[in-house]
Amino acid sequence: MNSIEDFKQFEVPLTYEAAPRINRTHIGLVQLSTDHSLEMDWAKLLGTQAAVFSSRVFYSSEMTPEALDRIANGISEASDLIAYGLPMDVMAFGCTSASIIIGEERVAGLLTQNRGDIPATNPWTAAQAAFKHLGAKKIAVFSPYPTDVNFPLYQQLTNAGFEVVVLGSLGIERDTDITTVSKQSMLDALEKILPNSGADLVFMSCTNLRVLDHIQEIEDRFNIPVVCSNSAMFWHAMHLTGKAASCPGYGHLLNLGTTTPVDLDRIMNTDAEATA
Repeated sequence: MNSIEDFKQFEVPLTYEAAPRINRTHIGLVQLSTDHSLEMDWAKLLGTQAAVFSSRVFYSSEMTPEALDRIANGISEASDLIAYGLPMDVMAFGCTSASIIIGEERVAGLLTQNRGDIPATNPWTAAQAAFKHLGAKKIAVFSPYPTDVNFPLYQQLTNAGFEVVVLGSLGIERDTDITTVSKQSMLDALEKILPNSGADLVFMSCTNLRVLDHIQEIEDRFNIPVVCSNSAMFWHAMHLTGKAASCPGYGHLLNLGTTTPVDLDRIMNTDAEATA
């Protein structure tokens, strides 16, 4: 066949019926260009309950308020690039410290600017919602950030009505270095800040911190609920769509289902008795 007309005679016309969208929660995710951990963590949590469609926004990796604030310039454009033509159920922005600096409401507006009337979350908003869900008032914070980022974190938690009983900081100045923090370093740090702190919960901040795989071990060792940025944001994204995240083995937050804060106290006490 040497012509398009001859090929048209050869080609067999077919028809199709449109299938409905896959029946799982659709999460649109804007990640940072420097994030090495978030999508690997969420790959372990998704199962058949959710699907994630993502893009990335440029970040210089400098852990300064000025550099974090500049991320806002690319959020809407990155959101627009996510699975064009496919409706999302919820939008998520994957940076805790930038959400603190830029502001939760502004981040939500940038994420959903061209996405319609759907909810939005980020690790900072999600963490605070998780603290309330777990009935935690006194928060211990494990932070990889430098002081200039930790101070607004502390201020915003306090202004939200939480008591920060202790805040331990690694003082890391580049986002890409946060992903290299070892499990032993985390355990050693928690051993330093948690005993006698009186904390109801420990928050391990940053989507780049590779802590998700160790949450259950930390909870068992210290007998305290652990919320990290990646667990909180997945839980909250599901929660905003009316679903309960179910991810056994990744801490109480992701395995609570309909469990109430009162039930959490019972669970933790049971764990303590079992390990005594």
